[in-house]
Amino acid sequence: MILKKSNRLQIDEKESLEDISTGPILNRLMMGLSVMILIGAISVISLLIQQQRNFLNDSFRTRIDEVSSDLQKIIEQQTVGLTLAIQPIAEDERMKAALREGDRNRLLNEWQGVFEAMKKENHLTHFYFLDKNRVCLLRVHNPKKYGDLIDRFTAQKAEWSHKRSSGIEIGPLGTLTLRVVQPIYDHEILIGYIELGKEIEDVLEGLHARTTDNIAVLIHKKYLKRHSWDEGMRMLGRESNWSQLPDDAIIYTSQKKIPEPFLELVRSYKNDRLLHRVTDREISYDEKDWRVTMIPIKDASDKEIGDMMLMNDITLENGKFIRFIAMSATFGMILIGAFLGSVFFLLRRTDLAIRTQQSNLKESEERFEQLAEQSRTFIWEVDSKGKLTYVSDTVEKVLGYRSDELVGKKYFYDFHPPEGKESFKKTVCEVFEGKESFENFTNLAVDREGETVWLTTNGIAMVSNDGTFLGYRGSNTDISERKYSEEKINGLSFFDQLTALPNRTLLMDRLKQAMAAGSRNGKYGALLFIDLDNFKTLNDTLGHEIGDSLLKLVAQRLSGCVREGDTVSRFGGDEFVVVLGELSVSETDAATAGELVAEKILGSLNQPYFLGGINHRSSASIGITLFKGDDTSTDDLMKQADLAMYKSKDAGRNGLSFFDPNMEHTLKERALLEHDLRIGIEEKQFILYYQAQVVNHGHIAGAEALVRWEHPKRGIISPMEFIPVAEEIGLIIPLGEWIMKTACAQLAAWSHIPEMADITIAVNVSARQFSQNDFVEQVLSILHENGANPKKLKLELTESLFLQDVEEVIEKMVALKNEGVSFSLDDFGTGYSSLSYLKRLPLDQLKIDKSFVRDLLIDPNDAIICKSTIALAESMGLSVIAEGVETQEQHHALSEIGCFSYQGYWFSRPVPLSEFEALHKTT
Repeated sequence: MILKKSNRLQIDEKESLEDISTGPILNRLMMGLSVMILIGAISVISLLIQQQRNFLNDSFRTRIDEVSSDLQKIIEQQTVGLTLAIQPIAEDERMKAALREGDRNRLLNEWQGVFEAMKKENHLTHFYFLDKNRVCLLRVHNPKKYGDLIDRFTAQKAEWSHKRSSGIEIGPLGTLTLRVVQPIYDHEILIGYIELGKEIEDVLEGLHARTTDNIAVLIHKKYLKRHSWDEGMRMLGRESNWSQLPDDAIIYTSQKKIPEPFLELVRSYKNDRLLHRVTDREISYDEKDWRVTMIPIKDASDKEIGDMMLMNDITLENGKFIRFIAMSATFGMILIGAFLGSVFFLLRRTDLAIRTQQSNLKESEERFEQLAEQSRTFIWEVDSKGKLTYVSDTVEKVLGYRSDELVGKKYFYDFHPPEGKESFKKTVCEVFEGKESFENFTNLAVDREGETVWLTTNGIAMVSNDGTFLGYRGSNTDISERKYSEEKINGLSFFDQLTALPNRTLLMDRLKQAMAAGSRNGKYGALLFIDLDNFKTLNDTLGHEIGDSLLKLVAQRLSGCVREGDTVSRFGGDEFVVVLGELSVSETDAATAGELVAEKILGSLNQPYFLGGINHRSSASIGITLFKGDDTSTDDLMKQADLAMYKSKDAGRNGLSFFDPNMEHTLKERALLEHDLRIGIEEKQFILYYQAQVVNHGHIAGAEALVRWEHPKRGIISPMEFIPVAEEIGLIIPLGEWIMKTACAQLAAWSHIPEMADITIAVNVSARQFSQNDFVEQVLSILHENGANPKKLKLELTESLFLQDVEEVIEKMVALKNEGVSFSLDDFGTGYSSLSYLKRLPLDQLKIDKSFVRDLLIDPNDAIICKSTIALAESMGLSVIAEGVETQEQHHALSEIGCFSYQGYWFSRPVPLSEFEALHKTT
């Protein structure tokens, strides 16, 4: 039936094509094309005119820049000339004597002739001698006027800069004068100033000689001082006429007379500047075209005092452009006529062929739509951004949307469910960037009713003839029924049907993955084997249905106790297995983390269960084993965890056990140490030992306070054993505060013993202790409460402290140092040593680490490090002390390289207070 319909369509289409005249269509096409070409021609002409305007603008802007540059160069040359002229005057000893004595007659007699010569040769117009207060001592060019304060900017700048200054300044009569002011010193004492100046008319004439453009210079009346103007006019014997003086007066022009249109531009320039418009205009005058603009002129203080008018004749350029437009228009009309004729005949020949192809394409689309409708497949096209440009009508059967609701409104990825939508969008964008075709791409979509639909997608990249990527064309087929069947089969194979947890098969696969990950990253994982206590009794008394309900609730609680990437599995019956991956690279830390999870599980499982109307309590026994990599097989790991679980059963149930007895013993010792440490701090079981810090030949200048733990059962415990634990669990804060209080109390006690009053105590401060917000206030409060002298307290800091916020560290150190507390950098050279922060720290001392002192005599590198540390300290004004000095040879070697402060067993071990005081008496 489809075939018959297709034949009928072809016959009808052919008859209709023969009947339709192509004349009206071609006429409309040609009319439209002609209008488009006309519009294009007008646009081209407009564009050319605009380009010509832009060219003239750019050329004129370039010319403005050149004129401005030339003006600056001429001014600099004139300034150099004045500077060369002023130099021998400034160095003349007779002039200095007369200036120092304020002898204006002598200055006039000696320099009036020089001024007249420079006036003829260099057009010099001004010659001043000023005293050191800038009061005019002599105007050589006008000797009768003197005694006034010269407050021009160049004179003021020379005063406060103590250097020669120069620049253009406006005179009282509106003249622009280039001035150079030279301070005069006699034996480094300022005695006065010399000023030379010349009006810039010859500067402007030189500028005009360099350019073909005409120029004029205007000054602004507002920058003239009326009293100076009135005085100047009186000197010239003229009336002031201040009110008749224009706001912008022309003081120079290269033309005999400035045309009236140009003057009109001057009058409108003020308004243009207020409106922030560029004064750059084209003016026609006397059958010529001119381009005119105003360039601001600034004085020595960078203040605008006038403007320079630049007038450029552009008549020749405009004439050339008009002739070019006329020739181009004539030639273009000829080409357009030939083009339109060719297009008309070409369209006439191809019109019938296009209509035939459209008919065939429509028949093909109808056939494809019928086939797609039967297979729940819809066709789509998207642009290069992923927006739908076409969707076949079959989309309504698959997703419930009409095609007109999607085209131009939705993107390819908009149908994906919210969960994972961004990831899917990223994948789609990566495919689009690759511009490669794809097939059998499976993805999810949400239909109009909110139901999830599984689709398989195929797409072909659309590329134009010139290689431009246009988008994709493809199809989507609904495969939801097949996908749901696959998921059901997969669920039966890998998940427990009662609890929906991974079954034994999936567990083993996840365990292998965790072991492989441990091989790559070197981190330990943990396997927890969990068995419910007395579950058989529950099944036998309340029935299997209640037992199944308990197993479901246990599965939910276990899942809530672990991380998202961990695995909780039902191993069988009442047995569950948990796989914890990537816990830590440290075996001890991994065991601690595994123990925390196990304790969390025990606490959760111990909570009551509501089963069949009754409250039931249950417990579990847990066995734990650690793994890293695949050194142990999965079967052996399961056996280890199982054995550890039975160990928990034997210990009384409702507990946990590790497979490794040594690890379990280590964990117990660590927990016991933490417990005893807390009690020790509460009961003040700690004492301070003191190790002498000596200078020169054994004189004790101070001591380092070192904490020891007097354990009631274990005796004295080294800080190497308990300080790291205190750091980790935060007990270093109260312990450090106790050490600080005890040390400050001892300083206060020694201050009353004359022979001990000068002893300083060094206290080690950890990074965690120092980082407290109130550390500064805490230290100052302890010092104040005990009455200790802050200058006798030295805080020893390690380089790890400066890996934190360096600015905050420096701020705290400065606050304490301002109160008298000093700082020593402990273990220098073993940590993050950086000169960039070292030079900023308010340190008083560097402490050479004992690791460098130990091999000082046998390792050249350690000797070099010691020498470098001493040299660095000297260059920064810091003292140096070496710790770990245990032999006379080490003592001698250190003194040879410039270290004269020591600490070590050669002088004294850390000893209790009474022994330290006795040692001090003997020395």
